[in-house]
Amino acid sequence: MILKTLSAPIILENSNSTFTFLPGGDNFEWIHESIMINAFQGNTLDGSTNNLYLRIYKDNSLAFYPLIGMNSKSTIKSGTSTLIFEGTAEDISYTVTFRLTPYGIWFWDISLSGNCNKADIIYSQDIGVGTKGSVNSNELYLAQYLGHSIFQGDYGYVICSRQNMAQGDLFPYLQQGSLGIRSIAYSTDGTQFFGLSYKKTNIPEALYGDLPSKNKQYELAHTALQTEAFSLSGTKQFSFYGICKTNHPEVIREIEYIQELEKAYAYHESGEILPVNVPTLQNIGAPYASSRWDAKQVEHYFPKRLLEEKEEEALLSFFTPEKSHVVLQDKELTTERPHGHILMTNFDVTKVPQGVVSSTNYMYGAFNCQFVVGNTTYNKLLSNHRGLLNIQKDSGQRIFIKIGDCYRQLTLPAAYEMNVAGSTWYYQLDEDVLIITSFAMYNRPEIVLKVQSLGHKKYDFIVTHQLTVGPNEYENEIKLTREGNILQLSPTDPVVTNHFYPELSFRMRIPEDCTLSDDSIFFHNNTTINPSLLSIEILQKSSFDIVMQGFDTGNVIPFLDQYDYKEQLEAYRIYYDQLVCNFKLSAPDKIPLSAEKLNAIIHWYAHDALIHFASPHGLEQSGGAAWGTRDVCQGPIEFFLTTGHFDLVRHILITLYSHQIEGGFEWPQWFMFDHYPIHQEDCHGDVVFWPLKAISDYIQATGDTSILNELVDYRTAKDALPTNQPETILIHIKRAVTTIKNRYLSGTALISYAGGDWDDTLQPANSELKENLVSAWTQALAEQTLELLCSAIKGIDHDFSKELSHMANDIRTSFYQYLIKDGVIAGFLYRESEEHMKYMLHPDDTESSIHYRLLPLTRSIIAQLADFKLATRNLEIIDEHLACPDGVRLMDHPASYSGGISKIFLRAEQAANVGREISLQYVHAHIRYIEALATMGLSKKAWDALMRINPILLTDYVPNALTRQSNVYFSSSEGCFDDRYEYAKNFDKLRTGDINVKGGWRLYSSGPGIYIRRIIADLLGIRFGHNVIHIDPVVTKELDGVTLQFTCFGKTVFFTYHVDDTMDKHICVKSNNNILPGDNLNNIYRDGGIQIAKDVFLSAAMSDNNFHIYVKN
Repeated sequence: MILKTLSAPIILENSNSTFTFLPGGDNFEWIHESIMINAFQGNTLDGSTNNLYLRIYKDNSLAFYPLIGMNSKSTIKSGTSTLIFEGTAEDISYTVTFRLTPYGIWFWDISLSGNCNKADIIYSQDIGVGTKGSVNSNELYLAQYLGHSIFQGDYGYVICSRQNMAQGDLFPYLQQGSLGIRSIAYSTDGTQFFGLSYKKTNIPEALYGDLPSKNKQYELAHTALQTEAFSLSGTKQFSFYGICKTNHPEVIREIEYIQELEKAYAYHESGEILPVNVPTLQNIGAPYASSRWDAKQVEHYFPKRLLEEKEEEALLSFFTPEKSHVVLQDKELTTERPHGHILMTNFDVTKVPQGVVSSTNYMYGAFNCQFVVGNTTYNKLLSNHRGLLNIQKDSGQRIFIKIGDCYRQLTLPAAYEMNVAGSTWYYQLDEDVLIITSFAMYNRPEIVLKVQSLGHKKYDFIVTHQLTVGPNEYENEIKLTREGNILQLSPTDPVVTNHFYPELSFRMRIPEDCTLSDDSIFFHNNTTINPSLLSIEILQKSSFDIVMQGFDTGNVIPFLDQYDYKEQLEAYRIYYDQLVCNFKLSAPDKIPLSAEKLNAIIHWYAHDALIHFASPHGLEQSGGAAWGTRDVCQGPIEFFLTTGHFDLVRHILITLYSHQIEGGFEWPQWFMFDHYPIHQEDCHGDVVFWPLKAISDYIQATGDTSILNELVDYRTAKDALPTNQPETILIHIKRAVTTIKNRYLSGTALISYAGGDWDDTLQPANSELKENLVSAWTQALAEQTLELLCSAIKGIDHDFSKELSHMANDIRTSFYQYLIKDGVIAGFLYRESEEHMKYMLHPDDTESSIHYRLLPLTRSIIAQLADFKLATRNLEIIDEHLACPDGVRLMDHPASYSGGISKIFLRAEQAANVGREISLQYVHAHIRYIEALATMGLSKKAWDALMRINPILLTDYVPNALTRQSNVYFSSSEGCFDDRYEYAKNFDKLRTGDINVKGGWRLYSSGPGIYIRRIIADLLGIRFGHNVIHIDPVVTKELDGVTLQFTCFGKTVFFTYHVDDTMDKHICVKSNNNILPGDNLNNIYRDGGIQIAKDVFLSAAMSDNNFHIYVKN
């Protein structure tokens, strides 16, 4: 059968506006010209996130009533451009008329009749204000660039919102206000309106009090207006309005379009108004949130707990000896970002994976979302989860359980347990516990949902699946066939996936004797509105499984008879232990807390690193599906080199070089590494160096110069297609080096900024900056890369090696000649003319208000480009100007924000939200700071910096850190500023710790991989080279006596650290009480470690696999 797409039956059109509504009157999609106004498409079970609420006050109580949508119980009539809601709330009759005018302006006209001493209205509207593709791609991201301005007009507050990130060449605008009644309070974000308690209560917090009247620029753009209170004796009429303009290039300075508003208000439709048949839900109760567990219940299910997180003695979360992480309900209700987990099937770690299966779940009852095989954007079975607060509860796979006479959707559990293999939800029912587990199968492309009653009680269930079988929900029809209890689903012919993956398919094994339906199962008269909501009714079961399979080839496998979670836990435990070379820290007595934290976080960050590499996406960034060239050369390459997975690194590099672009011979900013020929053609100025550095690091670690002779193709710039003109990787490298030379500013070896550098927010705002700006960070990276490449190919191509050496020297000379003034490395140098150069992000910079930039300070140390004096000065600057309790910041002051208009940089001056890179504590950059500290041998600082970004028991190091998920990488630490203006004014509070900080987007980053390398290679000091092992620890006294278990050259050994400040030598390594011979490692800043030949090391390990490292701190 063919499952049709959802068809919103109420369509209002006028001129260039098309607003669609669901049959219950809920907003589905509002489009004006090319702009989608709402952020979230309504659904048939929850309705939409926007509404009008009538609040009636009585003595010491308050009651509220939605006036529109399926939850209002209104009757509905519709015309060509008009929608009318009618009903009663207590003693008040209401009529709400929605009018869409031809001017991109619409009204909610409200008429109330009856008697009431005190009432008011809350107007609530989620907003996207971008192209439909941008909104549906990631509402959270788009909201970060939606700048709100609040003004007082004749009728109180007016909210004006400008999309600062260009939608094509447009900057859309939305204005909302009231007419005929004053709006006395407002809010701008869903976290203000719904609140964190919504995850349990399903009731917006704002309805119980006054709106905060604060412009909170966060990620859940949702505007609300509160009218003045009024008494009612007879009839009262007033309106709310909205104005959309597709382009507003200027800064918002005032309330606009008053005359257009007056003209539109006078417009009324004269066509026929007809009743709408409103479907009604049957036997559906309020969502079910578990009661919380007390201490005895937690003890019963989890008697062994490690790394307990508490708040005023209340237990929030903990780890188990098996490295599971358990979150209790109280913690989820304190975090803006919901606890979540991405499951992924394992893959062969000798080659780049294709077709891994992954699925995302969240604590509040999203059991499987974004189930994909391979490409995380296109090859999708289930829809993405959207938002942060579980407002729209139809995404992915959900479960309803019949309690009493009603089906209730399971939302917040008492406890949520995560393991790398799966997630488990514990729901406390009356005299029973329902345990739900979603887990990945080992060596099989399957995710299994397992439901069981601990008391073996039988229940009725409905399990829903919002299908996509393509990129997004509601976009394409779906082929569904059923044979017994096995379903097969595949996309219909027009879908893009069919062209590149013609055999893409999904299969589901559902319980025997269950009933298959769609959303009609929830409605009287079996009305179908959304055919793609696959619903499975399972009656009188105490346990059942649903197994989902994904295939991007035709190699379909049969289902198993039984699926055992414990077997998968053990298989994945072994897999991850081997992945990280059996890493484990221990001590003869009590293990230091920092070491215990590292044991836990290495396990979880290894999981995050694999997701970033093999199934690129995150908990907030559901899109991805591609390798960023810069990213794959850092996180995955560094992680797999650290853990000795050299075959995989080789395959990554061959894949990477096959995506070099013909003609320009640089790499795309990002590219899809599967069958989809999709990439971002242009790139930032630093991108060309990362593949060169990565292959140099690989050759240094393995001695494998044969990779240079591999024949690989190029890609066309426009279409990302193979050119069928392969050349050796060495020639690829030479062509890239020529490109670098061509970017020299004339008369210098300064390299042009081009499209930007590592900090994506500092993309240049115009072509002059691209050509004449120089990044000191890129310059330092270039010198380091060319030095490494020179060494890597010295025995292969002597002349080219000499050329690289000369280039590195010239770049070093230009670095010192042009980029340093008064002992401070400038962030940028701008050549206004050949005679005049201007320092930017430097104490001489009078334009940007930014005087120091972190990146060149750390990269020049990592590259050992800065001499000891300059390196010391760099760290002094960091300590004085960039260090904060939660980590080092990218700059000493944020970029200017003037209503979202860019003058120098794009995103840095456009983002309205203080998040991600805008927050300036981007954890990736902090990890590079740790690398710089280790390079200089500053052990105390390095270990302290390491723990300040470890999410486990974070407040031990960062007292002003808000509660966040403890087992997942967060990409930034963000000051709790409501908007950019408050941020600029109070930036110093970050230094003093006088403002709280919260975690940013999670998981999708190269950060986990480079963090693991810092721990193992830089701080514990175990690194692999060609037929050698480097032992170069940078450890503190706290690690004295600690033993590291680690597999080296296929042999698991134990390194015990002895920190002895009385030693004559900096380091010695003993085995069987014999000092192992070796060569000293070079380091311009400190005494280096020791290099021991592989055969000497293994010979010693054969007789005794215990090594003792004696190091002078």
